[in-house]
Amino acid sequence: MKSIVYFYSKKGNNEFIANKLAKELNCDIEKIRPRADVFFFYLIKLNFGIKKLINNPSDYDRIFLVGPVWMGRFICPLKSFIKKYMDQINSLYFVTCCGSGDEVKYEKFGHGHVFNEIKNILGNKLIRCDAMPIGLILPEDKRKDGDSVMKARLKESNFTNEIKARFDKYISDIN
Repeated sequence: MKSIVYFYSKKGNNEFIANKLAKELNCDIEKIRPRADVFFFYLIKLNFGIKKLINNPSDYDRIFLVGPVWMGRFICPLKSFIKKYMDQINSLYFVTCCGSGDEVKYEKFGHGHVFNEIKNILGNKLIRCDAMPIGLILPEDKRKDGDSVMKARLKESNFTNEIKARFDKYISDIN
């Protein structure tokens, strides 16, 4: 099966996950480039679309879309990708490195709402959605500290323990 990872990342955490995923799957990878990349615009749902992709999604059996969830929102670059290329998507796997943990995924700012929105848009083309909460790299006592979560950055030296185990299980499940 031919696969590709498309990703959007503002702070680098989702780019880290995307690169790890592409390496494990031995597949192509491409960054989604918004026409205007302004954080405030995403929060007020102002969307200028994305730039044309280099790789055509219809050339791939499996598409892995990796990107953040900000304040419980399905951000514009990711939504633009799905809407623009929906007819070319055979199957999509969504992965996010986000600030919300599993225990709060359906609260106001949780990633669960975004997972539901993607399912509503894609229907049966969506294979699965998975979260790699950034808090998993923090000590237990810092995981609910919003400031610590927002400042956390994935890198080789902290891609261990729980987040690595979750990533490895994900790879095992999709292969």
